[in-house]
Order: sequence, then structure tokens, then C-alpha cells
Amino acid sequence: MTEALSIDLLGPLTIRSGGSELNAGPVRQQALLAVLALRANHVTSPEQLLDLVWDEEPPATGPKVIPTYVYRIRKLLPPGVSLEHRTTGYVMHLPPDCLDVDRFETKIAAAAQVGDPALYREALALFRGEPLSGLPSNYLAAQRQRLIARRDVAVRDRLDLELAAGNHAELVPELLTLVSAHPLDERYASRLIAAQFHSGRQAEALETYAKTRATLLDELGVEPGPELRAVHQSVLRNESTGHDELPYSGATFIGRTTELATVVAALDPATRTAPPVVAIDGMAGIGKTSLAVQAGHRLVSAYPDGRLFVDLHGHTPGRVPLTTEAAIDHLLRGIGVPPQQIPGCLEDRLAMWRSKTAGRQLLIVLDNAPDARSVRPLLPGAITCAVLLTSRPQLTDLDTSHRIALELLPGTDAASLLTEIVGADRTSTEQSAVEELAERCGRLPLAIRIAGSRLRHRPSWTVAHFNQRLKDQDRRLNELSRDAGGVAPAFAVSYEQLPADQRAVFRRLGLMPGKDIDAYGAAALCELTVRDTEQILENLVDASLLLQPVPDRFEFHDLLREYAGQVAADEENETDRDAAIDRLLAYYAHTAHRSAAYHHDLLLDAPPASESLPDVSADLRWADSERVNLVAAVELAERTKRDELASALAIAVAPYLHDRGRQDELDVVLTAGLTAAQRSEDRSAEARLLYLRGHIGQFRCGPEKGVCDLRRSAELAADEAPAVRAHILGSLGYTAGALDLRSDWRDLLRESLRLAQLADDRRVIVTPLGHLAALHARQWEFSTALEYYEQALSVARDLGDERLQPDLLNGIARCLLDAGKPYDALQAARAAQRLASQLTQDFSLSYTLCYLGDAYRQLGWADKAVDTHQQALQIAVGNCTHLDDVDARLSLGASLLAAGRSTEADEQYALVLRLCEERGHVLGIAQALTGLADCVQATSPGQARALLERALDRVDGVHPIAAERLRARLTGVPAPIQ
Repeated sequence: MTEALSIDLLGPLTIRSGGSELNAGPVRQQALLAVLALRANHVTSPEQLLDLVWDEEPPATGPKVIPTYVYRIRKLLPPGVSLEHRTTGYVMHLPPDCLDVDRFETKIAAAAQVGDPALYREALALFRGEPLSGLPSNYLAAQRQRLIARRDVAVRDRLDLELAAGNHAELVPELLTLVSAHPLDERYASRLIAAQFHSGRQAEALETYAKTRATLLDELGVEPGPELRAVHQSVLRNESTGHDELPYSGATFIGRTTELATVVAALDPATRTAPPVVAIDGMAGIGKTSLAVQAGHRLVSAYPDGRLFVDLHGHTPGRVPLTTEAAIDHLLRGIGVPPQQIPGCLEDRLAMWRSKTAGRQLLIVLDNAPDARSVRPLLPGAITCAVLLTSRPQLTDLDTSHRIALELLPGTDAASLLTEIVGADRTSTEQSAVEELAERCGRLPLAIRIAGSRLRHRPSWTVAHFNQRLKDQDRRLNELSRDAGGVAPAFAVSYEQLPADQRAVFRRLGLMPGKDIDAYGAAALCELTVRDTEQILENLVDASLLLQPVPDRFEFHDLLREYAGQVAADEENETDRDAAIDRLLAYYAHTAHRSAAYHHDLLLDAPPASESLPDVSADLRWADSERVNLVAAVELAERTKRDELASALAIAVAPYLHDRGRQDELDVVLTAGLTAAQRSEDRSAEARLLYLRGHIGQFRCGPEKGVCDLRRSAELAADEAPAVRAHILGSLGYTAGALDLRSDWRDLLRESLRLAQLADDRRVIVTPLGHLAALHARQWEFSTALEYYEQALSVARDLGDERLQPDLLNGIARCLLDAGKPYDALQAARAAQRLASQLTQDFSLSYTLCYLGDAYRQLGWADKAVDTHQQALQIAVGNCTHLDDVDARLSLGASLLAAGRSTEADEQYALVLRLCEERGHVLGIAQALTGLADCVQATSPGQARALLERALDRVDGVHPIAAERLRARLTGVPAPIQ
């Protein structure tokens, strides 16, 4: 146990334990200790510590110096203080309240929460001078400035509380000292002037203003700012600070720095030319009122005649909106009009309001406005007055000077808000859980505050435990809606105030399976025209019940989505819900079929869909924008036993996902589609899906992974159309040849070609021609392969189908490279690169870059080859496939070797060897061993020969051409001397 350990940084570094002060050691050791203390409970790597303590002048030993210093610090600190070494660095664990910085922040938070000047004084008493005094490093200098700034804010907050309490005379001496120490800080000067004036010392207040203005002009060449000028005007008019109705601003206001600055600047009296009206809108619970109140408190000095606050109850659970008569009555009373003098007629009240506000400097906060109509009569006409209003809907028909659409809190601010509410002592060891909880709350301030409050009042709960409770989305809203002010009641008010047609669309959208939706999908779901649907969706955006992150696409906030789903379950009968989902899935299936026209011969009949469909035939932009939704639609169709839809959708979507390199999603779609096809005993759908899984799988994991699926597919497809059988047999032939060139691959591909010709579809012919070319290339019969590739490319170009061309151009480039024609290969590869990039065919693009780099290497441009092959590898790794990863590394190894970087080349070949041995990829093993031999041939011929002999052993009898080439090479490598 530690004995009252205290590490004090709010002054020179001081360490005390058990009442005794400890010697903190040399200055660098002190700096390191201070850094570790400031970063307590966070792991910091040795390299980071070196940068944070030594800046640009690290010791010659570099990070090796850190363990020595850490050892000395461990010896210095008493038992019970953990300075832990982990694999990623060092972390110091300190007892609660050990660090004076933490004690300061705790006291400041408590002082702000209760508004107690005495607590502020206790917190400020912890400062013993300049924080971190005498310690070097830029990091500690930045921390020093941060702590000084925190102290200054606390001083000003305390002064404001003291002034509000009427302690004006008592504050004058202290403020005189502060103004003398900070002659250019107008904030201290304005407080001194107010204190002098309210102490009956008006002449001194005017003299303070004159001196401050002169100093600003002499030193900076600027006039005083709006706050100081407003206080000066109050003194000249012999006025006291006006009526202030602003509510308590709360103890936990985190983030919103940019928005707050924007509001304050927009309401700055110095810059206005018309009455400023600033509108803040956003969804329920996003923190509009909190931002408005914070801004209002910042503007106290700018509006000395009063700060009025009216809650219009536009969206208050259990309350009807405030009438105009009641609102104007409140405002008139707020500026001092006696009740008996307020006219009974509304028009007379409004006229009196405009007359009484003329010439006054008033800030009017109109909170929770239901619409523009309720706000417009309350606006004063005087240029000296300002209005700050909040609303859920966007009040687009109200003339405002500034409009702020409040977004969700950024992740860091959301986690900080939760930490502030729950307490750092409870969250310090659960930082990742805190971040997770902030996300589960949708980064919505209201939800975060409720979650934080529940945790704070349940000391036995951990943050991780609460996360577990929120994992069940059916109960998440209930967990965050424990009272009338919770999340669900707030949403309910917004929903209930919608017109009937908007309510219907809102709850139907709660049924959508994916992330977002467009007007066409929503029209199918809601059984409306696209035009009507689009208008309603825009209205829901204006009502802050939908988000529109990009044009023409609409999505819910997470919690609103759950609420919409609950409303749909409560207010829609099961028959109507099922019919809506059927329409949406049919829309997805029908449109996906149209976008998948380039493999139309595999598609099953699409179910009927709405007549209003987007034009998706020209490109794949529709599929790109709907990708996540299509995957979710397949899953939903399978889960709800809509087997025909699930199979049809999976067949349409799978090739697209493969082209885009979305392998994880592809697995989900194929698994769901096959489950549905097998459950419904749909042989035709099963054959197609097994073909897709086998055909695509061989490129990801090697041919042995696909051959079983393809053989079963061929059995099931015995009675299918010639085009379908041509695809299946063509892929089976290619896969069989890739496994063993002694197999019946030629017969299978000839039959595939015959069936393609029988189908009378030239697009289908491209596939067996491409397979024949690839297998001849695999046997190093490149001249024959080139003929097949060129035939296939000619057909693809005649068809005008660019999506078939990148792989064929890649094959042509490879053949030309083997023929020693790098310039011609370069042209083919560049054409493939253009098309593959344009079509986002990442699988093809990785091979394109491989061949492009190989051409650069043959031309003697080794460095350029390395750069290109590194790009190929990056794409291949992102594709999550096996073969293109291996091929990219083999090409990169060869280029690194050509560039004289043999050690790096050896690393690539060694990794390829391990990958191929894990998967039984025989040819890849031989190529990796050959590359390793190339790396050592110049320095160790005997080792090179041994590696080549190992490579020959692996391919002998399996890949005759590869074996023949290895034997030829071994004749040129001397055998080791016995």
C-alpha cells in the first residue's frame, strides 16, 4: 500500500510519501516522471517517451535509455505504485487523488456543478506557481500552457460567481492585481469595471476603461472588443446588469467548440447590421438547448439589459406548445412591464413588445420552437436585440442570419462526456468500453447522459456490463428511456406531431433491412409513387427524423431506427409488414438483376417489382450505393424463409461483390443463398450458387477449394440451359487443370466451348476461351495462350463489354512478357489498368500491376517496378485472397532483387513459401524456393542448388514444364564439392 503518495505538478515537481518529500532526481528523470504521471493509465511506447521528453535532441542510445530512467523512477516511488512494462511500452498506475492535476479537475467539476466560489478557491489553491516549472520538452511546455489556461478559466468562473453574488467591493483589490498582471486581457478589465461600478466607484470604472483602451491602442493598435464596450456603455448609462432568465448551463458541457464559437460570433453586437436571429436545429436529444444556454452565458456582458428565456414546448412530452399570447406575456414581464399594464389584445401586446425593446440590448432565447409561425411574432425589431432559437424541424421559412444544423457528437467528445458524468475513477480502466458505450448511445448527448446517470447511481455496474445490457437492440431504447425525459419519449413527440402520411413512411422505413435507402426503395416499401415518397423523405429530413448524408440517400440515426421499428411493430399488422418487406426485397432483386446484366445467363427469373425503377444499366453506381443493403436483403430473405428471393438475390449480387473485392460479404451472401436453395430443394438455384462459390473460391484459396463445389454444380445442372452449363464446365475444366495438368481439363473446356456456341451467345464464348488461354499459359505454352486470349478479347470488344476485358489484357501482357516483349506488354497492362481502375475491379487490378511492374523490371527500371509491385501487394492484401497475394509477393521479390535489395526480397519469398505450404499450393512453393535460390546464388551457390533441388522435388510429376525449366537451370549451378 502507498502511504499518502502525492505527485504535485501545479508548480515545481514535488513528490511526497508518508509526509516526507522525495528527491525526484535529475531534471530529465523528473521530466520523464511527469510525462508518465500525466499519461497515467495509458501505455506509452519507448519511442513516444523519447519524443515527449527529449524532443529533437535524443541521446545517442535512443530508446535504450528509457529502461534505465524507468528503473530509477521505480526505486524512487514507494511500494504500491505500479510502473508497468508491457510489450508496447510503459504505463504508470497511480492511486486516486495522488496527482494534484486530477484533484484540481475534480474540484473544478464539483465547483461548476454546484456554483460554489469556495470550491473554486480550494481548487485554485493547489497551484504553487507555474505548473511543471523548470521541466524541459515541448510536450511539457504545451501541458504547462494548458494548465495555466485551465487555471485562468477557473479564476474567471469564480469571479463571475462572486460578482453574481454581489461581492463587488471585496473583488476590486484582486481584480486590480489581475488587470495589472494582464493589461491586454479585456476579460479581467470588464470584470473590474463591473465590480468598481457596482461598488459605487463609477469614476474609477470609467478610468479603468480609458486606461485599458489606451493600452490596447498603444500595444496592439485595436479598439476594445464588444464585451468591454458593452460594460462601458452600462456604466455611462448608469445601468445595472439586466434581468437574467438563462437556466443553469450544466456541469458537463463537452465539445461543440466550433458550434459555440459560431453562435457567439454571430450574436456579437460589434458585427451586426440587422437584428441577428440564430437558429439551432437537430434531432431530439442532440443538445440544442444546452448549446444555446452555454452561448447565452458567454454573452452576458454583450447584452446588459437582460437575457430572456422562453420554452415554447414545441416538443415537450405531455405539454401542448405555448401560445403566442402566453409567450409574449412572459417576455413583457421579463423586461419589467407590470402585469396590470400588459394589454389584453394580442396585437397590442406585440406592439408594446416592439416598442419596449427598441434601444435595449436584449438576448432572447426561444427554446424548443414547434415551427416558424410560432416564432415570427416574438421577434423584436430593434437592431440592438438578438434572438437565439432552437427547434427540431428546420425552420426554413424563417428569415435567419445564421442557421446551425447540430450533428452528433464526435466519438472522442462522446466518450469524454460519458467519462465526465460517470467519473474518471470508474472509467479509467475501461476506456475501450466507454468508447463502445458512447457508440451504443449513438453519440447522442441525451442518451449518453441517461446512460451515464444510470452508471453513476449503480456503483456495482461496470461500463462493460452496461454495454452487455445494450447489446440486445430490442431493449436498448428501454434502457435509455427510464423516465418521461428519456430517448423514446423524446422521439415519440416528434413522431406524433407528423402528418399521417409522414408517420406511415417513417414507421415503414423501420422495416428496411439495410443501412440506408433511396426514394425508389422507399417507394416500393411504402407502396407510393417515387415523387410522393421523395417529398415525404425530404419532409422527414426537415423534421430531423431522417438524415441525408449524401444527396438522394436517406438513413436513420441508430436509436431512431430502433424507435421506427418499434412503432412499425406496434402500429402495423403482420400482414402489412410482410407485404412491405416483400415489395422491398422484390425491388432489390429486380434492380440487382438489371445491374448484373453482364452475367445475365446465370440469373434466375426476378420477381415482379414496382414500375418505378432507377436506371442501373449503364454502370454499377447503383450497386455500389446499395451494397450493404443488398447483403442485408439476402440475409433477411433467407432468415424469413423467402427462399426464392434469397437465392435470386444472391446469384445477382455475388459476382458484383467478387469484382469489388468484398470477400467477407460475398461469403455471407453465398452461404445464405445456398441455405435457401437447399432448403427449398431448388436444384437450379443450388447449381448456380455452387458454381459461383467454386469458381470464385479457387481464386481466393486455390483450386482444391473450388473443385468439389464445381463437380456438384455440374451434376445438378445436367438439364440446365447450354449457357449455364458452359460456365460451369468451363470453370470446372480450368480448376481441374490448375490442380493437375494431366487431368481431363481439355475435354471439359472443349465441351464448354461447344455449349457456348450452342447457346448462340458470344458473351458466353469469352469464358472458355479465357480458361483455355490461362491453362496453356500455366504450361508455359504462351504462344498458344496468346492466340486464345486475343480471340477472347476480340469477341469482348465486339460486344462492347469492358468488364470482360481487364483479365484478358492481363493474360496478353503475361504472354508478351514471356516472349521478351516488355514494351508491348506495357501497352496491354496499361489498357487493363485503365479499365480495371475505372470499373473498380480490384482482383484484376492487382494482377495488372504485377504485370506492369514485371514489364518495368524487364526494361531495367527496377525502382519503378518495386513501387508498382508494392501497390499490387497492397490491393491484393485488401482483396483477402490467396493467389493474388502470392503472385504479388513473387513479383515484388523479383523486383527487390533486381533493385539490389536482396534481404527484403528474401523476406517476401520466405513469406510466400510459408503461405503456400499452409495451403498446399505446389507451384507457389516451387516459385518461392526458386526466388530464395536467386537471393543467395551469388554468395552461396551450394545453398542455391539445394533450394532449387527442393523446388524440383515439389513439381516433378505434377507440373512437367516447371520441372523441365528447373532441371535446365540446375545444369548451370555447380554441385557442392564433397
